[in-house]
Amino acid sequence: MFEFHKLFSNENQLTHAWSITVGLGYTFFLGLILPLYMSYNLSFNLLWIGPMVICCYGLLQAFIFKNNVTSFFLFIGAILYVAIPFYLAFKIHLQDTGTVPIVLGVFLLVWANDTFAYLSGNLFGRHKLYEKISPNKTWEGFLGGVAFSILAGFILDKYVYHNAGYAPFFWAKSAIFIAPAAVVGDLFQSALKRKMKVKDTGNIMPGHGGVLDRFDAMLFAIPVFYLLLYFEAI
Repeated sequence: MFEFHKLFSNENQLTHAWSITVGLGYTFFLGLILPLYMSYNLSFNLLWIGPMVICCYGLLQAFIFKNNVTSFFLFIGAILYVAIPFYLAFKIHLQDTGTVPIVLGVFLLVWANDTFAYLSGNLFGRHKLYEKISPNKTWEGFLGGVAFSILAGFILDKYVYHNAGYAPFFWAKSAIFIAPAAVVGDLFQSALKRKMKVKDTGNIMPGHGGVLDRFDAMLFAIPVFYLLLYFEAI
C-alpha cells in the first residue's frame, strides 16, 4: 500500500499522507480477514474489534473530509489492486488440507511462467507482445512461459499435490489461466509505472525494485486461481 501511494504521489494524484493509505488499507484488510479467523481464535479477534473501529473512524474522517475525489478513487483502486488479492490468498490458505500450501503452487506456476518467458523470449523472441508498454516482452516468450507453466502444473499434479483431492490435472489446467493472468498483471504494473514516469515502485530490493514490482503478477494470478478453486470450473 505504501508503494502504491508513493507511485501516484509522484504526480500529486494522491495528496493525503501515505500513513492514511497504509493505515486505512491495512484496517480494511484486517476487517476482511478477522471474521474468517475468528473461528480459529475468538478471544484474540474480540480484542481487535474496538481498536479497529476507532482507527477506521479516525482514518475515514481524515481521508474523506481533507482530500479530493481523485485521492478517494485512487485509494479504492489501491484496495482492489493490493488488499483484495491478499485477502483472497488468505481464504485460499484456509483451505489447505495437506503439508504443501496451496498458495505455494500458484507461486510456482507464476515463477515457471516468468522464468521461461524470459528464456524463450531471449532465445526465440521476434514479435513484440505490447511494445508500447513493455518493449522486451514477445509473443514467443509469452507462449514459452505458458507452455512451461503447464508443464510445471503437470509436475505439481503428479508429485506435489497428488493426494490433495483435486480434480485430475487440476494444476496443469489451472496454469492455462494463471500464466496469462500473470502476464496481464505484469503489463498492468508496467503501464502504471510508465504513466507515472517511474522505473520501479520502490528500492527495498536493489536491482529488483520494490515489493509491488515482485508481486505484480501474483496480484492478478491469485484472484483467477481463487475463482478456479471456488467454482471448481475445471
